Amino acid sequence: MTQIAILGTGLIGASIGLALKANDRLDGIDIIGYDREKKNLSRAKKIGAVDRSEKNITKAVRDASIIVLAAPVLANHRMIEEVASHLNPGVVVTDTGSTKAATIKVAHENLPEGVSFVGGHPMAGKTEVGPDNASAELFQDARWVVSAPSWASEVSVKAVLGLAEAVGAVPVIMDADEHDAYLAAVSHLPMLSAQVMFRLVRRSEAWPELGQLAAGGFKSSTRLAATDPSMAYDILTTNKEQTVHWLNRFIDELQEMRGQLQDADQEILFQEIAQVELDYSAFQIGAFRRESKTDSAMDRAKLDFSSLLIGELAREKIAQITRDSEERLKEIEIEDRMRRNID
Repeated sequence: MTQIAILGTGLIGASIGLALKANDRLDGIDIIGYDREKKNLSRAKKIGAVDRSEKNITKAVRDASIIVLAAPVLANHRMIEEVASHLNPGVVVTDTGSTKAATIKVAHENLPEGVSFVGGHPMAGKTEVGPDNASAELFQDARWVVSAPSWASEVSVKAVLGLAEAVGAVPVIMDADEHDAYLAAVSHLPMLSAQVMFRLVRRSEAWPELGQLAAGGFKSSTRLAATDPSMAYDILTTNKEQTVHWLNRFIDELQEMRGQLQDADQEILFQEIAQVELDYSAFQIGAFRRESKTDSAMDRAKLDFSSLLIGELAREKIAQITRDSEERLKEIEIEDRMRRNID
């Protein structure tokens, strides 16, 4: 029987357990759960995410063939250090953390020879935490990044790829540094931006009034401010350089937008807003491929047409604004004449 130890039975760890148990193609697996939080461990056992719970971490990993570290990044680092001297050769260790390079470094420095570490990161989750929010469907069709260091065995890489597929995910092999750079842009920056935006408005003296007016737009834009603090802190401190890089670029974009708002050229402002809406709509349907020399003439024609359409929309928008302004000036002029006649 294959024994899998899940260290950390919160949302991700419990969802992995539920997904493995729900996979009819898997036979003969025994899932052991460990968590420093007794409540999480108890709930994970109750919902069927683990077959057995173990309060002692070294006992949890003693006979495991695969060990999944499913806690926040720095907690995963501590667990690597705790279990390193208790692992048998041939054991495969993986994780689900949001940053990869730092964890691979810790694994390389601590794990004994014969034990392979292969980084993993399921691109799925919720702001809600804990096993009560876990789901066997959480990883269905989601990307699962697999980052294998050069010293990992081929068998261990296949084992982690198999684990990702077993829970319904689509594995994607990616270098650890590449992963951290990309995630800083599409995950860590949005989280940080949401926190900053909420903090900005919350610190206003008018917060009681603002809070009452805040509706869907503000709530959806700041949703990631509810990210678990331990997870957020670990992400930012273990991927600081890349996050700062994208934060600086974000500041540049904000300054550019500020300049466009202050500029008198309304047509350019409208074109920029329309282009973003067009690009975002394309992203929503999966059309995020970079244009290349191999694009067909039809593809390029679509892009040219989109640009023309945005330009036409901008011109029409400005023309409408001009017409409205002229009509309003005429109305004011007529009102003034009528007043003069009455006087």
